[in-house]
Amino acid sequence: MRPVALIALAICTPACTAGKTVTLGSVFPVPYHFDTPVLVAELASPSRTDNPTLTGDLLEIYFTTDRVSGNGDVWFATRATATAPFGTPAPVTAVNGDSFETSSAISTDGLTLWFGSDRAGGVGANDIWVSQRATRASAWSPPVDVVALNSPADDIPRPPGQHALVMPMASTKGTAINPASGGNYQTYLATRANPGAPFGAPVAIPELAYADHSTVDGFLTDDGLTMFFSSAPLAEPADAAVSAADGGRSGDGGVANSDLFVAWRRSTSELFSAPQALVDLNTPADERDPWLTPDGTTLYFTSTRGGALNIYTAAVRPR
Repeated sequence: MRPVALIALAICTPACTAGKTVTLGSVFPVPYHFDTPVLVAELASPSRTDNPTLTGDLLEIYFTTDRVSGNGDVWFATRATATAPFGTPAPVTAVNGDSFETSSAISTDGLTLWFGSDRAGGVGANDIWVSQRATRASAWSPPVDVVALNSPADDIPRPPGQHALVMPMASTKGTAINPASGGNYQTYLATRANPGAPFGAPVAIPELAYADHSTVDGFLTDDGLTMFFSSAPLAEPADAAVSAADGGRSGDGGVANSDLFVAWRRSTSELFSAPQALVDLNTPADERDPWLTPDGTTLYFTSTRGGALNIYTAAVRPR
């Protein structure tokens, strides 16, 4: 599903299917609209529950929560079909420790799990770590620090998009293109040659970098043309102690609440458009962590609209 605006010229070529319209001369894509969000009740908790990502078949969901340890941990749940409720969630004990774990990101095939952690042995404050397994029934391997993606600041992963070749990770390291963003999460793209290769050094997205707002929780579609993300105003110094409980991210406890946004580009070699707010989903509460199903029909995200930060889904209206 490619975002295309309905302006200028519409034609049908021999390659068109019956009733299909091809539009040319687009300036802005068709905005996303959503049905009323629904709480994923079987995963809900009075404790923080966030960062949902799923396998491509939608049978496994990975998320982070502090419901048992009081600290961030990676949890998962499974289901028999893509439309069934999830079963009882459980911690991923192979990757959790006494440290803070956040931003779990499962690969489409379910064999690679990235997450952020402040555990010892890393490069910076929060680092990106990775664990793998041979099959979906196998145990997870001991986590390994992904040195190429990390900096002395905070770095957190997201699932790779663009045919699994590009990770839209976030970092607080700041860049020359936006020196004022130090301490504020911005999104970077890390690329690799093939799905089994290591990622190269992250590269900033200058058109989505802001001195006074974060760009975080990036989700890049499989064609690499659409980026969902959340954004919040840069936390004031007085908010630092509160946001530190969430790995330095703002948005909890009434601190600089996040909203959801989307940006587009016509090709992977072009810049992203000016972001558009997902007005159907944003509230005065905190909205973050967007993840779109492979068929483009359902957006998973988290929100504090019910009090605690929990996981919601929203059906995408036909565009």
